Amino acid sequence: MTSRIGERARFHSLALIACALFLITGIAIVDDYGVSWDTERQRLVAIDTLNYVLRYDPVRLLQIDADRFYGVAFELPLFLLTERVLGLEDPRHVHLTRHVLTHLFFLIGGFCCYLLARRLSGDRLVALLVMLLFLLSPRLYAHSFFNSKDAVFASAFVMALLFASRAFDRDSLGAYRWCGAATGLLVNLRIMGVVLFAVVLAFRLWAWFRAEGPAARRRAAATAGVFALWGGVVLFISLPYLWGDPAGRLSEYWTVLANHPNIVIELFGGQAFSSAALPWDYALRWFAISQPPVTLLLGLLGMGALVLAARGAFRRGADAGPGAAWGGIAELRFGALLATCFALPLAAFVLLRPNTLDDGRHFYFLHGPFCLLATFALMGLRQLSARGAQRKWVSGAACALTTAGLGVVVVQMAQIHPHQYLYFNFFVDRKTPERLRTRYTMDYHLMALRQNYEYLLRQTSAAAINLEKKHLYPDLNLGAMILPAADRRRFIHDRSRDPDFYLVNHGERWRPLPGDPFPPVLHRLKVYNNTIATVSTPDLSRVDPAVADEYRTLHRAATAGEPVARAGGFDVHLHGKRLAWVKEACEPGALRREFLLKLYPVEARFSRHPLRDRDYVEFEAYGARLDGKCLGAARLPDFALARVRLGQPRRWEVEVPF
Repeated sequence: MTSRIGERARFHSLALIACALFLITGIAIVDDYGVSWDTERQRLVAIDTLNYVLRYDPVRLLQIDADRFYGVAFELPLFLLTERVLGLEDPRHVHLTRHVLTHLFFLIGGFCCYLLARRLSGDRLVALLVMLLFLLSPRLYAHSFFNSKDAVFASAFVMALLFASRAFDRDSLGAYRWCGAATGLLVNLRIMGVVLFAVVLAFRLWAWFRAEGPAARRRAAATAGVFALWGGVVLFISLPYLWGDPAGRLSEYWTVLANHPNIVIELFGGQAFSSAALPWDYALRWFAISQPPVTLLLGLLGMGALVLAARGAFRRGADAGPGAAWGGIAELRFGALLATCFALPLAAFVLLRPNTLDDGRHFYFLHGPFCLLATFALMGLRQLSARGAQRKWVSGAACALTTAGLGVVVVQMAQIHPHQYLYFNFFVDRKTPERLRTRYTMDYHLMALRQNYEYLLRQTSAAAINLEKKHLYPDLNLGAMILPAADRRRFIHDRSRDPDFYLVNHGERWRPLPGDPFPPVLHRLKVYNNTIATVSTPDLSRVDPAVADEYRTLHRAATAGEPVARAGGFDVHLHGKRLAWVKEACEPGALRREFLLKLYPVEARFSRHPLRDRDYVEFEAYGARLDGKCLGAARLPDFALARVRLGQPRRWEVEVPF
């Protein structure tokens, strides 16, 4: 047994060395990433699930919001390992360990991608290139540290595909049992795992339909039944939420996660959309602009090569082909499964238009099947070079160009590290200053908060740095949770006095609309020459006198006319493209809470989902103290500006939510 394992390791030595290098690199840079606001929510769901299973608190899991529907097949073992087995308590140690383990799972998914490509092509070099295509996806790579939902699901999808490939090859009850179990865990992680479940089951039913003779039909039916049974059993066992009422809660599970109840504003192509009313090409365009060009090219060529190979195989009506290793019926059948798994979710989005949040990250799992489709392109080029001496250069040129394309991706990832989750390819304008952030949702997970806090730690020696509460979750700031304990303790929230600084991430999922930061910015964090986070001061005495004069001018101009609304002692004025909030007598501690305002039509106030009709607009401004007054301003996008000016709808209210 040991000798067989050693032989396999030598056979896959290049891939294992590459994965080891990725792991070493990941451990070296893991401390550069912050904490996503989803991380703590996922962790709490794991705790609630454990209490539900152990009957410590069997009610809590049933009462929390839609987060309870996210599976715990990865999150619960992650929590048990970090905080029960290892006994970690300090938030920094907990989150660093979580990041390493999540990234390790991503690398395992990459190695599974190699094994699948090796099965399809029979070529180790091609398989290695395909694995690198998977691992060098800038957005997915960054998410593989801090995102235990989407990145984990993308890796698990490739792992489940490996079990499906094994089942297709062996065509045995045992292989389909393992495939069903892997697919059940996949559905646990994300409801979109039903795509693979449905596709594999459809392939088995097709095999039953095409089977010749009763014995073959019984075998096809048995494998389909075993696959479905084990998938359902493993899903039920691994998702404790289903235990009380399997049928009812499974239906609720599908309904809620297929159309998520949380509706946010999506900035896409320069327009603000409700996440429940996105344009039909939203997923397609996000996939096109967020993938490296080399991946897009090879994936599309692979789909074309698959179609040509399938047409040739059907014309011949035989298993042989131009290189049976990649053109045989078995390989083409699995290629068809990959193409279906890639195209079906995109087609479903175009037809159903479900509520989809945050830059298409719910479609990250398509990256694995798409990279595996590139196998057919690379093998097609390899086979083309084998047909004649004059074409031998084709294979070498293809591998060299692919390697060069991947090298460009590595350089680009290094240039924007650790913000690879904001990667865009050349299909969008990355050069014009501040253009990207006015067209697309950016740092919705608040990851850049960490860099904001590190800036404050470097710039001030104060023992206590007072910040507004909005980024404290629940008691620690998300950006500071992964910092050393001594640094974390320096950040406080004292409502009796004005905050020392404001930290703003541009691109939050609730308020992604771009605007001019107010008050004066002390520090800007930029990616592609676009501001993704700022540090501002509310005390205009700290800034250049000329800047303070600009704000006095704004105050005089804004207050020259009648206010459009009043709330909490503040007058709300419309001046040019700005809404300005003014309070002539401003008491200490008033800055942090009176400048996060919602504007919406009164008739939509009690609507459950007002964003469905885009009638809900929320703007954000932080107050500055100016000559004893409080002043804040936010620039309105054109669609909201027209509404306010024309009075459509006529009745508006201003709400102070805190």
